[in-house]
Amino acid sequence: MPIQTDAPLVIAPMPTPFDEHDAVDHGAIERNVQRWRETALCGFVLNSENGEEAFLSEAERLEIIRTVHRAANGDRLIIAGIDNPSVTETLRLAETYAESGAELLRIRIPRLTTNIRGYFEQVIPRAAVPVIVIHQTAPGLFLQTGTSASTSPEMIGEIVAADNVYGYITYDNIRFESRVR
Repeated sequence: MPIQTDAPLVIAPMPTPFDEHDAVDHGAIERNVQRWRETALCGFVLNSENGEEAFLSEAERLEIIRTVHRAANGDRLIIAGIDNPSVTETLRLAETYAESGAELLRIRIPRLTTNIRGYFEQVIPRAAVPVIVIHQTAPGLFLQTGTSASTSPEMIGEIVAADNVYGYITYDNIRFESRVR
């Protein structure tokens, strides 16, 4: 699906359904996508916190992207989530996710590094598809870590102004976010 630039997107994080054997239920994913195609949703964020990203293997995440790509039939955006502090691994995942059907990448500001600017300076221009940066300080507390203290509103503003950045997802600290430019 072409990425809209003239209107806001209505996107939803997709939860990952599991079957009675605790395996990803791809039939349920397909049924959910078919149901959601009848709504105003423009696309789905896959492998996010709401999609149990910390509990899925890479093979499971890739197959989820492929399943949604087939079920969406090209009329919904597929946004794949990446939460990895390694530049090399982020770029490898970005390429693999794009090859599997992702049209945008939702990349979380790394929590396990202090070189956030350097990370994004290397990732954004080399990402296979456009990036949505997400600032989520303590997502679900699955990893028990928050965003690095070296993150500032000014730095985030510089990062999201880069070419190949499609958008930015804020978090709940309105005072902090109001200073991002």
